[in-house]
Amino acid sequence: MTTLAIIGFGIAGRSLLYTLAKEKKKYSQIYIFHSDDFAFPCTKHSTAIVAPRGVTAGLSALGDLLMDGFNHFSEHVENDVPLGVKKITQYSAATERLGPFKKRYPHGHESLTVGPLHLLDKTYLITERAFMIDPVIYQDWLYSSSKNLPIIDINEFVTQMEKKDQIILTTHSQQKITVDEVVVSAGVYTRFLQGPVKSKPVQGSYLSFKDINLKSDSFSLTLDGDNIVYHADQKILLLGSTSIEAGHELAPMNDLKNIYERLCQKTQMTLPPISEADIFVGLREKAPKRLPYLMSDEKIHFLGGYYKNGFTLALKMAKSLSHRLLGPV
Repeated sequence: MTTLAIIGFGIAGRSLLYTLAKEKKKYSQIYIFHSDDFAFPCTKHSTAIVAPRGVTAGLSALGDLLMDGFNHFSEHVENDVPLGVKKITQYSAATERLGPFKKRYPHGHESLTVGPLHLLDKTYLITERAFMIDPVIYQDWLYSSSKNLPIIDINEFVTQMEKKDQIILTTHSQQKITVDEVVVSAGVYTRFLQGPVKSKPVQGSYLSFKDINLKSDSFSLTLDGDNIVYHADQKILLLGSTSIEAGHELAPMNDLKNIYERLCQKTQMTLPPISEADIFVGLREKAPKRLPYLMSDEKIHFLGGYYKNGFTLALKMAKSLSHRLLGPV
């Protein structure tokens, strides 16, 4: 039977593994290569909200893909009941640039409240069904649901791939493993393995406050581009997120401070000082035109470019890739 290697173990790699298990693909061995020290999965530092956000089908290739991904994920939640996922309401609101906003969200209304929050000024508001994800719990569930596969977990990162009759992988400690087929799903780190797409690393960061009781169900609000995510069960409030083309993980504190101050003012929230917040930073992979990619070079497959839509797109893209792989059903 075929041997397979998956390089990268964020939402792309774990969704692929889960899909292979669900489709009962047969492999003699599946090697998982990952190293949080070298290539930390961005999805572990994500606010992880899945919502349409005004996207409708029939307008663009990306829009169609995002809607298909959202619908596929919705079916996944209903049918598979994964851990770490809950249904919530996504609020999107604007006090500025109302023309473009109303064009994207034509069925909104004016409001002075959003859930438990009291807004400073009347705000144009839209609600959508959405899902809130605990990235660690959900990704652990994907992995544990794949344990029927012959998995070999290797806590190292691949630095070189050599194509011969098979593919020889060399890790950073010079360990060599030979496999029949490879999937590279390492996010921004795919560029170190000669990925076929010229993607850009885009940093995202947010603030996390503990012990916040809004006396409300969990919800997500995007207000004039700034985000509030409230986890009611954990009493955690997330504020962000920034978006900067950068290849490092140093948080842009001035930007985060400005977001904090704007949201406190516009929503009339009283929060602890920003110095008490935990700060999370992740590096996202932004491909040209924000389009995710699935490309194959014989027996090496490159999967990525999810950017802000990893939890929306991962299962749909994994299903598309599984049809290309050699492993027989």
